[in-house]
Amino acid sequence: MKKILSTLMLLFATICVMAQEHLSFKGIPIEGSMTSFCQKLKAKGLTQVGTDNNITMFVGDFTGRQASIGVGATDDGKNVHSVVVLFDSSDEWKNLVNTYDYYKELYTRKYGKPSACRENNPSRQDSNVMLMHELTQGTVTYASAWEVTGGTIELSIEKASTYGDGIVIIKYRDAQNVEAKIKNDLEDI
Repeated sequence: MKKILSTLMLLFATICVMAQEHLSFKGIPIEGSMTSFCQKLKAKGLTQVGTDNNITMFVGDFTGRQASIGVGATDDGKNVHSVVVLFDSSDEWKNLVNTYDYYKELYTRKYGKPSACRENNPSRQDSNVMLMHELTQGTVTYASAWEVTGGTIELSIEKASTYGDGIVIIKYRDAQNVEAKIKNDLEDI
């Protein structure tokens, strides 16, 4: 009986510790204030380029590629909850899908098979013009997601702000801090 009780207590302690873990970006847990988290990103060599509506933007190296990186925090800036990596836009489907495939392979090696994956080209065309048109229309879907300790990571190809261009995006969402933001927002409505 003591052995069962000890095992159960150890199991509950492990679950509590795992529930308190935060998702990490560039080895930095996605937690704490916007100011504190941004200082850690600067220490990793990223350059801050602006702040707007609780989002702080950086540019710099991510896995050897230049990228724009956005950090999201609660309205009061006390808790960061997400990080978004945006690669350069392209009007070439081949460039977009090669970047997507590369990162899908990296995340799969680290976290295992995606918990969700949808790669859909309804027109079944290989033409760059057709694929980019379909992407702009929102009918081509390329997205994968991983449920990992502390949150989720999503990888996708999306239409860019420039007509005819697409962009590869990686989103990190810390489960604890996103949930805290949602609870706070629910109080406002």
